[in-house]
Amino acid sequence: MISEGVVKYSVNHTTKNAPRCLEYAALEQVRTHLFALGLIGESNGIGYGNLSVRDKATSGFFVTATQTGHLSRLSPEHYSYVRHYDVNTFSVASEGMHPPSSEALSHAMLYDIHPDISAVIHIHSLALWHNMRRHHSLATTAAYGTKEMVHEIAELYKDRDPLQHNAFVMHGHREGIMTFGSSLDEAQLRLYAMIRRYLFSE
Repeated sequence: MISEGVVKYSVNHTTKNAPRCLEYAALEQVRTHLFALGLIGESNGIGYGNLSVRDKATSGFFVTATQTGHLSRLSPEHYSYVRHYDVNTFSVASEGMHPPSSEALSHAMLYDIHPDISAVIHIHSLALWHNMRRHHSLATTAAYGTKEMVHEIAELYKDRDPLQHNAFVMHGHREGIMTFGSSLDEAQLRLYAMIRRYLFSE
């Protein structure tokens, strides 16, 4: 597994209570399921997997904080609020008791490409990753958390409707897969549909 959890972007983080996340309960319910399935967790002391929701009242979003993969349940303090981001300068401004996930800018780019994208899920599954690659699923190739990968996400959807193609495999990030949607339920259902298609239908 490629090491996760190393923040590669510039972060201006303010340690204080983040704004209240109205979807905290729903986020935590989805994350609890993903953790139980091993799609979010920790390996060799490095956390993997994260999820986020757009804050519809602002241009920001809430995302799981860095290095929380080992926790079976997260309290509100384990979600960081990204209040501003710039994919060109590869920087974020955030607040909360802990800094945001190392994949925060990948989430940010998805929110940038379509105003109706409201939730993003990033999981790890070696079996699903191999099968999606074998079936030539939509994919990025750059290393995780890099500026190249963030811009590659934008290129993937230059001529595609992201809400119709709301998942991709990360060739440059072993085991990494991202799904998203106009709601948290939609992002979650897309993930389970891929698991059913690529792991249980053959």
